[in-house]
Amino acid sequence: MNLTKSMRQNKADKIFLKLLKRVRSGKTTTKDVELLMSLHFGKLSEKKKKEIMEKATYVFANKEPMRVHNMEKLKETQSETNPVARISAISTDTSGLKYKGRSSHFKKDDLPFVTTICRGAKVQVTGRNLEPSWGLYNGSVGTIVEIIYNKGENPLDGTLPQYVIVDFPQYCGPIWSEKNPKWVPIPIVKQKCEKGCCEMSFLPLTLAFAKTGHTFQGQSVGKGHPIPVIIVQPGSRRFEGNCPGLFYVFLSRATDIGSEEDRSTSAIFFHTEDMNNDRITDLLLGADGKEYKKVQKRRKWVRFLKKHKYEITITKKEKKSLIKWATNTRISKETLQNIVDDGSWRQSNELNY
Repeated sequence: MNLTKSMRQNKADKIFLKLLKRVRSGKTTTKDVELLMSLHFGKLSEKKKKEIMEKATYVFANKEPMRVHNMEKLKETQSETNPVARISAISTDTSGLKYKGRSSHFKKDDLPFVTTICRGAKVQVTGRNLEPSWGLYNGSVGTIVEIIYNKGENPLDGTLPQYVIVDFPQYCGPIWSEKNPKWVPIPIVKQKCEKGCCEMSFLPLTLAFAKTGHTFQGQSVGKGHPIPVIIVQPGSRRFEGNCPGLFYVFLSRATDIGSEEDRSTSAIFFHTEDMNNDRITDLLLGADGKEYKKVQKRRKWVRFLKKHKYEITITKKEKKSLIKWATNTRISKETLQNIVDDGSWRQSNELNY
């Protein structure tokens, strides 16, 4: 599939669309740099900054500043009457022995083996696509309403909560609370290791006052979206060289950048000293004036893909017939299970790779 159009931005905003096209190619003009620098958070009034910070999600190029920001915001949110709960995963080995923490068979960053939260904390679904059609996909952002434990249990004794109630603005599934239709009880989930010998029970939530650019891909930001505005720390020029296209990923999350007269309504702002003229003047070249090696490798890969592109040929009549079949075809669960269980098509029980 060859993606050539920007779909989340307003088609009438020609200036933004042309800017995105040039940033995507890595070749920005002097006017582009001026426009991008007008989105520097430091150019706003203190009143505007405070207003935006209250509703913004921070996005960082690196994990460590993201982690620090999340913990600082958690400290601001907690209080004596709203303590922080440190919820550790519970692993079970082959003998049935249970212990706190992560099994060595799970990679450190795969799942949240420790979740630190309190009421009012901004969180995201992690390690699970709970129900994407209801708005509960991996990365969905919400706010903690309450942490529910069985009577007599609490996080200090190492037990897991029954569930955590989260307010998800984008939720569109069955209503759990009539008075609060966006509240969702997030339960403890279990997952087997790749070897299938041990299991980990964990809460599929992590702090989301801030996220990294890599985990923010696919998100839309702006009016009418769960996240109305982002404040981005774009990382250094060298970091862009190691992750070609990162700045484009940041910028293309926004649905708009305000107007030429008033950028304060933009869905994206940049901050820190990393956001400077040199950082965004030419996104393909290093400080030595030479093209980054990863940019060269990416270009080579794109040429290969274009050369081996497979054009699907299907008539309008065939397309219409296929859509009609997909829409009208219904089978029972029993029939589906029989199809899944039918292994007669296999030539062997070996893996095909």
